[in-house]
Amino acid sequence: MTDRFDVLLCFTPDGAAPVDGPEAALRDVGLRVLRDTAVDEFADALANSRLVLVLCSRADRALVVDPGADGEQAVDPRDLPAFVWLVRRKVADARRGRPARMVGRYRELLALHRGLHAHSVLMVRGLPGVGKTMLTEQYARFFQDTFGGGVLRLGPFGQHAPEEVLSQFHLALARAAGDRLGADLSGVDFDRLRDHVAERIGADGRRVLVLIDDVPPGLPPDVLERLLLPASTVSTVLVSRVGNSPWDVATLELAGLTPAEGLRLFSDYRAPADDTEREAVLRLVEHCGGHPITLRANALAVRRQGEPLASCPDTAPPAIRGLLTGCGPVAAGIIRLGGLLAPAPFPLGIARDVLGDGSVEAVGELEEQGLASLVDGGLWLQPLVAEVARAGLDPGDLPASAAKSLLRLLSDERAEYRDFLLQHARSLAERTSAAIRIRLLRPVAAAHERHRDFLAAGEVHAVILSTEGATSTDFVTAARVEIACGLYPEAVRHARHALLSAADDEERCAAGLAAAQAFDCQGDYGAAERTFWHELPWRGEAVVARAQALRLRGRAREAIASLDTVLPELHDSLVPSALLEYARALLLDDRPRRAREVAAEVIAAFHATGRVRHFRCTEAELLWAEATVTLDLQDLHPDRSVAALRELESRYGRRHGAESPAALTAAALAGRALLLRGRPEQALQALSATERTVLRVFGGENRLRYRIRHGMALAHGQSRDFGRQAELLEEILQPQIRLLGATHPETLESRLDLGLALAFSGRDQYRRATELVDGAADDIVATLGTATELSEKAIAAKRVLRGTASAAWS
Repeated sequence: MTDRFDVLLCFTPDGAAPVDGPEAALRDVGLRVLRDTAVDEFADALANSRLVLVLCSRADRALVVDPGADGEQAVDPRDLPAFVWLVRRKVADARRGRPARMVGRYRELLALHRGLHAHSVLMVRGLPGVGKTMLTEQYARFFQDTFGGGVLRLGPFGQHAPEEVLSQFHLALARAAGDRLGADLSGVDFDRLRDHVAERIGADGRRVLVLIDDVPPGLPPDVLERLLLPASTVSTVLVSRVGNSPWDVATLELAGLTPAEGLRLFSDYRAPADDTEREAVLRLVEHCGGHPITLRANALAVRRQGEPLASCPDTAPPAIRGLLTGCGPVAAGIIRLGGLLAPAPFPLGIARDVLGDGSVEAVGELEEQGLASLVDGGLWLQPLVAEVARAGLDPGDLPASAAKSLLRLLSDERAEYRDFLLQHARSLAERTSAAIRIRLLRPVAAAHERHRDFLAAGEVHAVILSTEGATSTDFVTAARVEIACGLYPEAVRHARHALLSAADDEERCAAGLAAAQAFDCQGDYGAAERTFWHELPWRGEAVVARAQALRLRGRAREAIASLDTVLPELHDSLVPSALLEYARALLLDDRPRRAREVAAEVIAAFHATGRVRHFRCTEAELLWAEATVTLDLQDLHPDRSVAALRELESRYGRRHGAESPAALTAAALAGRALLLRGRPEQALQALSATERTVLRVFGGENRLRYRIRHGMALAHGQSRDFGRQAELLEEILQPQIRLLGATHPETLESRLDLGLALAFSGRDQYRRATELVDGAADDIVATLGTATELSEKAIAAKRVLRGTASAAWS
C-alpha cells in the first residue's frame, strides 16, 4: 500500500456515530478518507495516511477531535467549516513535507541561494516545463531554516493579460497573507494591503521567502515593481517563462538537465536495458535539451507501450500527447477537466463530482507520471500538460458539469483558496452557456468589489451585461461599481435600464436608489429627488442612503434624526456604514464630541475582529481625528497659529504615532496656516510631504487628502501659478461633491477658488469661471447666510471677476 489516504479517522466505538458528518464533509472537499472500522491491516493504514484524526493523542501528526479535550490541537468536529478548514490545512502541510521527485539541479539550488544572498529579488526564468516551479519549491524546502519567517506562495499568474495581473495578485495576496496573519484582509485597496502585509510579516525581524509563480514575461517594469513587498526582511523569487522581459532584476536562467541528470530521470521510470539503450537515452537528452517533461513522458511511453527509443519525440508537446493517449479514462477526464480550468490547483471535489469516485485512484496515476501534483489542498496540473490537453479539446458536457460543482463551492464564502476558485470560474465561463457564464462571473466581480478593485469589477460586469440573460440586479450592481469608479453617467444609464427591466418592487427600489446616488455624486440633487428620494420605502440600506443624501444637501440635523430612529433596528452588516454616516452628520452639525464617540465605536468594532485596515475602519479613524483636532483647537488653541498647530501635531505624534490620523490632520492644518502668513513655498513643501504620507497610509479618497490638495492649490495661487492652481482644484472638486456635497463649506470654497483660478489663468474660460463663482456665491448665501467669512470671500470673488472682465473689454 503506497500513500493512498489523506486522513485516517480513528474513533472509539461509542464515538463512531459523530464521525459520519465530519467524514462526509472531508470527502466533499476531495480528501481521501479511511475509517479504522474498515481497516484490515491497521498498521499499513496508519503508516500510509498523512493525517490521523483520533479521540486523544500526543503524536505529531495526530489531530485531537474532541469538544472537551485540552490542548491547542483540539477542534470541535461539530463546527464543520472550521473542522474541514483545519484538516485541509494540515493535510496540505503534510503533502508539502514530502519531497517532490527532482533529479539533480544542486548547482542551480546553490546559485539560487547565492543570488538571494546578494539580491532581495531574483528571477528564475526558463522554457515551459523545464522545472522552474519545482526548483523554487525545492529551494524553499531545503533552505527553510534560512527563512525563519516562513514562505508566502502567490500565483500562478501566467494565464492573465499583463493589465489583469495586479488585480489577481491583489486577491491572491489578501488570501495568502490573511491565512498567514489570521486576519480578514478584504476591504483594503491594493497599495495599502501591500504595505500592511510587508509591515506585518517582517515585524519580528525574521526573513520571509515570497514565491511568485508564473509572472507573465510581458509585464511592464512598473507593474512588476508593485508585486514586491517593501520590507527589508523579504526575499522574493519570481518565476517566469522565457520572453521579452524588460526587467532590471538579477536572473537565474534555468536550462535543461545535464546528460547525467537526464539519464537518471529517465532511469527512474524505465532503466535502460543495456549500453546501446543507454546511449540512445543520452542522445535523446541531447536532442531535447534535457527537458524533464519530455524525458519523463518518453520513459513512461517506452515502459508502458514498448515504444522504441528511436521513435521517441524530442519535443514536449508530442511526447505529452503520446503519454496522454495511454492514460486511463478517468485520468484522461481529469486532464480534460484541467484543460478547461485555470492553471492553478483545483479541489479534488470537482473531479469527483464530474468523474465519480474513481478520480481518487486516477490522481495517484497522474502523480506517478509527473503530470499533476497535489498542492495547496488541490490538484495542480502541470501547465504545459494543460496547454497540450487544451489544444483541440472537445469539451462536450464537461463544462456544464464542472460549472455546477464549482458554483457549489463558490456558494461558500469561507471556501479555502477562494482566489483559485474565482480563476477557475473565469476560465470556465468562456466555455459555457450564457446563463451559466453569468452565474460564474458574478462571484468574480463581487470579489474584486469586496477588495475595492472597482476597475477590475467593472470589467467583469461589462462582460456580464453584454451577455444575454443579464438581470435587473446585474445592471444595478454594475451601476454601483461605476459610481465607485466615478462613471456617473454610465451608472445612471444602467440604473435606468434596471428600472425598466425590474421584475418586482424590490428590484425597482434597488435600481432607483442606484440612479439617485449617481445623480447625487454629480451634485444633481433635483434629478435624484425626482428619481427616488421623493418616494422612499423603509429599507435599512435605503434609509442609510437617504441620510447620506440629506447630509450631502447640508441638512445634517435631518440626517441625524433619520438615523436615530433606525439605528437600533439595522442589520449588523449595515451598522458600520450607518454609524459612519451618523458621525459625518454630527461633525457637519458642529457636534464633534458626539462624532468622536461614534467614530470610536466603529474603530473598536473593526479592531475587535482584526480588520484594522478595512476601508470603513480607516474612514472612522479619520473622522475620529477630525473630531479630536476640532475639540482640542476649541479648548487649547483657538487662534490656530502655525506654532499651536505644530505643537498639537507633536503631541499627537507622541501619543498616537507620527503617521496617526490625528497627527496628519494637525500637520495639514499647520501647512495651510502658513498660507495665512504669506509663505506659499514653505506651505507647498510642508503640504506635499504630508500628502505623500496620507496617500501611503490612508489612500487618496478621503477628506483629509482633498483638504491638503486644496491648500497646495492655494499655495500655487499665491505664487501666481494660476494654471497649476486650476488643475489641482479640478482634480478634487468632483470627489468633494461626491464625498461632502456640493454645498459643504469646503466644496463651496473649492468652487470659488477654481472660478478665480480659471479667470486668472489666461485659458479663455471666463464664462465657466463666472458660472462657478456666481453659483457658489448663491449657494453660500442659501446654505450659510450672508454673515460668514465664506460669503465675504464670495462677494470679493465676484468683484474681482467683474474687474477682470472690465480690464479684458478695455
